[in-house]
Amino acid sequence: MIPSADLRPRIHAATGLFALLLGVLPRALDLAGAALGLLAGFVVIPLTGLERRLRRQGEPWFGGLRTYPLAVAVLVLLLPDATAAAAWGILAFGDAAASVVGRRIPAPRVFGHRKATWSGTGALVLVGTLAGVALSAFVAATGGSAAPPVTAVLLAAAGAAVADLAPIPPDDNLPIALVAGAVLAAATGAPLLLGG
Repeated sequence: MIPSADLRPRIHAATGLFALLLGVLPRALDLAGAALGLLAGFVVIPLTGLERRLRRQGEPWFGGLRTYPLAVAVLVLLLPDATAAAAWGILAFGDAAASVVGRRIPAPRVFGHRKATWSGTGALVLVGTLAGVALSAFVAATGGSAAPPVTAVLLAAAGAAVADLAPIPPDDNLPIALVAGAVLAAATGAPLLLGG
């Protein structure tokens, strides 16, 4: 059985693979998928044993298990598909890498932060950039909007790493996603879609 500390980042990253569908499915189905993610996070998971395995000790009910699908829904709702895929990649793979690497590779704390280490923060930027570039390129190649430039994804991943350090409750999913999405939108001039 996979320990909870490792299971959560694996699921965090694995759900990021759904971003590959953003260029394949019509926008209405992308939005329906985001709605299903919200339903799973807010209704289905709380009714299962998975909730007990994934929830961290002391984590509020409106924590990472709810904010992750909410963050993804906001990205899919507001951004063109390839841009949303890049931001989702930063959130899914970058944040998961930060968790795993930060726990496994000893490094000093980032400016005395209570949990962030230089190894984890570096992993968020590196893995988040690679995942964001790969996912957005795939979405663009499968009929989606134009992929953001690599430099924009790198800036978004760096911004997400800074957002990860901010003590914004209830957790880091929303700040990472919103900052990554905002940086990508600003760097590319991507229009906010609001479902349209």
